[in-house]
Amino acid sequence: MSKKIELVYGYDGESSVVAEGFDSAAVCWFKESKKIKSGSCIISLPGGDVKYFVKVYEIPFFKGLVRRCFNHKIKNIWEVHCKLYRQGVNVPKPVALMKKKSKKAVCEYIISEWLEDAEDLRSLESSEDVFILQAARLLAGIHRLGIVHGDFKYANLMYSTQRKELFSVDFDGSKFKSTEPLFSKDVARFLVSMSEAGVSVKHRDGFLHEYAGLVDVCVEVLSGRVAPHIKKIINRHKIKYPERY
Repeated sequence: MSKKIELVYGYDGESSVVAEGFDSAAVCWFKESKKIKSGSCIISLPGGDVKYFVKVYEIPFFKGLVRRCFNHKIKNIWEVHCKLYRQGVNVPKPVALMKKKSKKAVCEYIISEWLEDAEDLRSLESSEDVFILQAARLLAGIHRLGIVHGDFKYANLMYSTQRKELFSVDFDGSKFKSTEPLFSKDVARFLVSMSEAGVSVKHRDGFLHEYAGLVDVCVEVLSGRVAPHIKKIINRHKIKYPERY
């Protein structure tokens, strides 16, 4: 296997050129490491106490448009992550985008801060008002930047017990598209996630009212927009996850 690896982008707060903590020695370790598998994992660099979360994207050696589509998607995920962090939205700090080539495929790695003290909402008493209101503010903050999350749900919201704040993760479905239908779909996805977690109608309404106020839209109008999406998502989940219903 070829061990060519390069630092494509690093995050320094502005230009996203230099990767903090990822110097040539770190890149060399990354190249040799057998700990980095497909999917995702947590790593620590030699001699360091800081842990990183690594998301791995394996791209087969397709040709033409298919290959370019994969490359564009991963770069888009990285750019969304950086913009959200730069604008003060609660997301783990992006660290680096790296690429490793072999004979059969190209692997790209998005490396970010590991929220060691955090748990996702599925494992918490997430019907509490504090989580619901923070989730509404988090989603509204993402949408105000013209970004669609694409998979805003309990499993992709991490609560830091140390910072007492929610963090949004997993931007694989994100888009730089300020379109009302996609924003409404994000809202609907979270409302379904709340329902599947057994959250009361009262708290779901609380989320909707808080979000509507932050994006300056009438609650009745918003409810009408999300209703068709909720129906579609529920019908799909009844087939895919029958144990939830």
